[in-house]
Amino acid sequence: MSEVIIQAKALYKSYQTGHTEVPVINGINLSLHRGDFTVIMGSSGSGKSTLLYLLSGLEVPSQGEIWLEDKPVHSMDEAMMTLIRREYIGFVFQDFNLVPNLTFLENILIPAYLVKNDRSVLKAKALDLMTKMNILELVDRLPSEVSGGQQQRCSMARAIINDPKVVMADEPTGNLNSSSSAAVLDILTELNQQGQSIVMVTHEVKSACRANRIIFLKDGQIEDDLSFADDQSIEEKEVTLLQWLAGKDW
Repeated sequence: MSEVIIQAKALYKSYQTGHTEVPVINGINLSLHRGDFTVIMGSSGSGKSTLLYLLSGLEVPSQGEIWLEDKPVHSMDEAMMTLIRREYIGFVFQDFNLVPNLTFLENILIPAYLVKNDRSVLKAKALDLMTKMNILELVDRLPSEVSGGQQQRCSMARAIINDPKVVMADEPTGNLNSSSSAAVLDILTELNQQGQSIVMVTHEVKSACRANRIIFLKDGQIEDDLSFADDQSIEEKEVTLLQWLAGKDW
């Protein structure tokens, strides 16, 4: 088995609502491996997005440990965590999170400029990513001037420009039509085939079948864990996953 890249130990997360403490993540132990495409599934309110945000350092655990390789994410202050996120984590949001008054090229370059100084090299890299994402002709467009699928491809280029250790995606096809969804999933699949570690939250069976491992959450805990065979086709994975999900609350 490949090297562990992210590890969660006795992970808890709760939120205060008035005088009531509401648990969302309830004692999760999880190891994610380098080069895997891992999908997190579960019903609404099961804690999927919260777990993803905890693993990426966008949320702070109430208890427990999160390790990114040998780095204790759980004990970092915000300044250190910001540096780790810039260099080690690429995040793709459901609602794109592009800066509305910046062009596509400028949006992609924001995280790169925060880490490195050679602007000509970074611009060349951004343009190369835009070519691979099939959005090069939109280099000077604003997010409001293009489709949702094109915005999501821009956000994916932004997520990987710093060569992150892990790309995390929270329902990346949730706001897209079927053809745009397929294009985004094709890009994620290709990135994974090139060795990129990916963790994605989705409720869609067809999207989940791009992964090699499925984690199923219920009430903030891991209820089940499925690994596909290496030689399974997407169609075979779909049959396996639907059988596995039968009887689960999703």
